[in-house]
Amino acid sequence: MMLHQTVGLSRLVATFLLLAPFASASQLSIGAAQDSTIYAESGSVANGSGSFLFSGKNSMSNTRRALLRFDLASTLPAGSTITSVQLVLHVSQAQAGAFAQHVQRVNASWGEGASDAPGAEGSGTAASPNDATWTERFFGASMPWTTPGGDFTASASTSVLVDGIGTYTFPSTAALVADAQSMLDAPALNFGWILRDDEATASSAKRFDSRQNIDPTLQPQLVVVFDLPCLAPTTYCTAAPNSASPSGAHMGSIGSPSVSTNSFILTATGVPANTLAIFYFGPTQQSVPFGNGVRCVGGSQRRLGVHATAGGGLQQQLDFTLAPANGIAAGTTWNFQLWYQDPAGGGAGFNLSDGLNVTFCQ
Repeated sequence: MMLHQTVGLSRLVATFLLLAPFASASQLSIGAAQDSTIYAESGSVANGSGSFLFSGKNSMSNTRRALLRFDLASTLPAGSTITSVQLVLHVSQAQAGAFAQHVQRVNASWGEGASDAPGAEGSGTAASPNDATWTERFFGASMPWTTPGGDFTASASTSVLVDGIGTYTFPSTAALVADAQSMLDAPALNFGWILRDDEATASSAKRFDSRQNIDPTLQPQLVVVFDLPCLAPTTYCTAAPNSASPSGAHMGSIGSPSVSTNSFILTATGVPANTLAIFYFGPTQQSVPFGNGVRCVGGSQRRLGVHATAGGGLQQQLDFTLAPANGIAAGTTWNFQLWYQDPAGGGAGFNLSDGLNVTFCQ
């Protein structure tokens, strides 16, 4: 097929070049929005704004548990799909011996008040208003835990063996990912996690650095790997009038731009019937007069084959398993346009649609 007797197809579509695919996932490290320690020996002791968190039993067999909450909804794009979650904590003081520390999801809201224990903070201090304590979710507000010591799921979402001073990473698990995804999708039900050990041995307690610690590199971090949400494609550029439509030919789409779903269909309307046309795409946008219209796609361009139009419309499914669409990776953005013959339109005898900008997702 000829685009025009003076313009060869090779000038419309550059030689097929594979572009290095972008990563299909993004990663963020999120600091804690709240953290606090609750102390079993008293419902009026807390450490909401201290530099440290405690989990385990002290030498007198008094239990400590740490509460942590991360605000995923204000950090990750809505609609993202979380694929991995790791909790990173730093131990700054520890009783001798390695003990498993467990992360369990909390089922009720709780507060972080202004209490700041003195010294090493191991014994806590008098609770301030709205502090979480062993018996109260918000101290002074008559809002008790259903069960003293916190309301949380029976099973751990992740665990790790903690020994001496150092940084510990709680591994990603299906349960931890499910927790985080739920917290992202339903932020009103994000009450965070509680950190506790098996609570069977005296002198097992570990001191972790909190979000108020003066060294930001030691503060709790939630490392989240996620796939970006599928965004609706958008049109851009100018469609020039043609012999079939005073507003020109316009790009559209059907289905989701999900590479894994593989059901994305390009559409075009307002195209002259009974002529030949080509969908093509490239990595950049431009606006350059070409034929009777405007070339809207720049960079190394790839074409999707020649089609005969019928009834003023055209569709083309992208098959991400076959060339050239197999060069499209999740997380990349491409621009699409339709070139079509239009002898009845006079002039150069061919025209182009507007452009379609598509960001593909997993």
